[in-house]
Amino acid sequence: MNFQRDVATGVRLLLVVVAVLVNLQPAWAVKSARLATAADYRRSIDPLITVQNYGTSYVEDGAADDSVVYPAGTEPSGGYRQPAPAVVDLIRLGERGLPILIDCLSDGRRTKMQFEGNTITSTMDVPVGYVCLDILMSEVSGQLVLEPDCADDGLGACVNYGFYFRPDDYYQCIKETCTPRPWVLVVQRKWSSAYLTHRLRVHNPYDEFPIDEYAHLRTKKK
Repeated sequence: MNFQRDVATGVRLLLVVVAVLVNLQPAWAVKSARLATAADYRRSIDPLITVQNYGTSYVEDGAADDSVVYPAGTEPSGGYRQPAPAVVDLIRLGERGLPILIDCLSDGRRTKMQFEGNTITSTMDVPVGYVCLDILMSEVSGQLVLEPDCADDGLGACVNYGFYFRPDDYYQCIKETCTPRPWVLVVQRKWSSAYLTHRLRVHNPYDEFPIDEYAHLRTKKK
């Protein structure tokens, strides 16, 4: 009887220790609660995985100019290419697309979008989480996320601290999926908090610049 009582006591103590350790895990280790339904997520994000050509790539010193939202054409013709339909579909959701894009930030599935790398990182297929961040940065306005009147260029230029991670902030890329680094989860929680407290303002990015190639994507005046 004493032995059974001691075992039961030991099990209870072990459960208490486990519970304490779980509650003490750092904030970055806890994923944000899902904001979108599974069906909406699959409907909008899975098509980004299957895009064969985004018409552009990310480079270390020119990310602001090479977005999936505004894929620039190549010389000598220049101009702008049409964004992938999957990107346009997400932008057209407006505010309804915010929870989907925020949920996507920690999604490590690889896309055909390329990051050209640098002296540390080799060329890589960018996880869809970064593509979603790119779309978010393009359609969210206001000083909460972006620095006003900023003319800087490059990865993360003009984005306030806590709202940005790099395209190579993923590791352990095995086959079709990468693991997000802890900072990605911190950024996701920052975006999620801003969304839940109604601090994110959304606009149609194609209304911002008078680019002829995107005239059909602008908001129609009533």
